[in-house]
Amino acid sequence: MTAVVQPQQQRNGGPVLVHVEFEVFGGVQGVHFAKYCKEMCDRFDLKGWTKPSAYGTIQGVIQGEKAMVDEMAMWLQHQGAPGSRIDHCDLRNWQIVDRCDYRRFNVRY
Repeated sequence: MTAVVQPQQQRNGGPVLVHVEFEVFGGVQGVHFAKYCKEMCDRFDLKGWTKPSAYGTIQGVIQGEKAMVDEMAMWLQHQGAPGSRIDHCDLRNWQIVDRCDYRRFNVRY
């Protein structure tokens, strides 16, 4: 009989918390992308921020439970705001963290 090893879903008795930075490229400004991003992060109980950049992308930081950050990463890469066109999304600096640095998710300008 072969044992199945499950990935560690909890750390120190709690869920695994992660941090990731993102930048979304494409037709993502002028369609309220940051507002919809905040709504999704609030739904997933994620922390961090997002903002439109000076050169037409949406940037930000997401922190929270790994499973929820993974769901948000999929939204950023494939769905986005209504009316947006996502060419690609860079997700970088993935880290496991002990706690979130932010109290909520905010839109910055």
